[in-house]
Amino acid sequence: MTVIQERPSTDALGLDARSWSALTAVLCLLVLGAAILWQTRWGVIPDTSWIITMCERMLAGDRLYIDLVETNPPFTPWMFMPAVVLAHKLGASPEIAIHAYSYAICLAGLGFATLIAKQAGFAENPALSPMLPLFLALLVIFPGNAFSEREQLGIALLLPLLVLTAWRAAPIEGRVPSVPAAVLAGLGGSVLVLVKPYYALVVLVPALYAAWSRRSIRTLFAIEYWVIGLLCVAYAVAVQHFYPEFLSVIYPMLADTYMRMQKIQALLTTYSPVYLLALVTLRLLRPGLPLSPLVTVFTLASLAATVALIYQAKGWPYHAFPAFSLILAALLLRISQPAPATNKPSGMAMALGRKLLLAAIIAAAAIPFMQIQKPNAEVVAKLAAATPQPGVALVGADISGGHPLVRMLGGTWISRYCSDWLGESARYLSSAATRDGNKEMASHYRQIADRYIEGKIAELETKQPAVIIVEKKDVDWNAELSRWQGYVNFLRGYQQIAEDDEVRVLLRNAGTAQPE
Repeated sequence: MTVIQERPSTDALGLDARSWSALTAVLCLLVLGAAILWQTRWGVIPDTSWIITMCERMLAGDRLYIDLVETNPPFTPWMFMPAVVLAHKLGASPEIAIHAYSYAICLAGLGFATLIAKQAGFAENPALSPMLPLFLALLVIFPGNAFSEREQLGIALLLPLLVLTAWRAAPIEGRVPSVPAAVLAGLGGSVLVLVKPYYALVVLVPALYAAWSRRSIRTLFAIEYWVIGLLCVAYAVAVQHFYPEFLSVIYPMLADTYMRMQKIQALLTTYSPVYLLALVTLRLLRPGLPLSPLVTVFTLASLAATVALIYQAKGWPYHAFPAFSLILAALLLRISQPAPATNKPSGMAMALGRKLLLAAIIAAAAIPFMQIQKPNAEVVAKLAAATPQPGVALVGADISGGHPLVRMLGGTWISRYCSDWLGESARYLSSAATRDGNKEMASHYRQIADRYIEGKIAELETKQPAVIIVEKKDVDWNAELSRWQGYVNFLRGYQQIAEDDEVRVLLRNAGTAQPE
């Protein structure tokens, strides 16, 4: 999160400042090249693929929250719409445009954070300069299956604000942030909050630290926070004006169903051990050395992001990305802290051991981001050969069953929903209420599930999709649908043509009725 500062004319390697700058730039280019190759492991991830489909349908006239049911506020499609529109104007693939857009955002966020760090004159700057490729790798390689997620892009744009907050916490005499820098940092920092409002904590907690460090509440009224506050107010007004259905219909539905589906135990076992080890390692890396403002700000922002992770309680990797990317950045900042002259230098063996520990933590933290949700190549090939540009439906609650498969086939997504999340959530909550003996709640959720299933059957009968993807892991949901005679009768017009560990693929029989 810094830039190359003035260095001695030469160093132990015989490199001057210009040579170091050139070497750092080359390494950053190599990281970008490696990231582009690395991302082919996942392709365009399911969430991003659905957002592209949603943006295209909005451009074609579908109404968000009426013709399209989305679980997120409208900033989600707004955030990606420019790349989709540009891709269509250029005749390019939206998937390629989104990836290029994501890389550009990461470079812009890191680059601007670097510029602010140079202006602030942090003590860490000389040591951080050669580490820029590592920070870039945290943004474009470490995310794995979270690359191009809203949280990943929001964190990239948050970096300048965090660096500016550290500057506010411990300003160097004669150095004051410029108004344009503060405004731009506020604009970038607002993105994560607009993506999901509870990420406001990631902005607020470091801001409180800066105010405490300065012993002045005036710090909380810095320009960047005014920018964020005004943008959030304007956004809330825009949502109410343009998409009142989100607040009046969608959010109450989410609060009643989707947000009640939690995986706290899995969340804690997957992320807690590595995260706690990372916190302990902050001290182990430089024992006896107080945390610098930069390290403190990034650590506090990470801790605030864990609140959002726990609140969402889904345990998905991209929900964990803000907390983990920020704590790993704090660890890199920690090893860059200069030790006071009175401190005894660490032995080479001890220093190497600490760096190996840091590498092990980064590797362990990356494990959840390594899961591949890319459709099976054999299944895609069979479908492409069987039917061109099919209408596609999904039976299952996981978005990855239908996305990005439908786009890989050049097909059409027939549903208002990205998956059966509403029906499966209601079915599960009804069963849970029944087990608890709460007849009223069981009946409430049973009605929601029944309405959803009735609508799904009607949608299938109207749209007559050429392909139906059935997620095998949703055993209870499949069993629930099989009790509906209308669904059973409809499936008689289909035959299975492909299968893997995750899905069964059904193709409409020749001669079956086509949609009107």
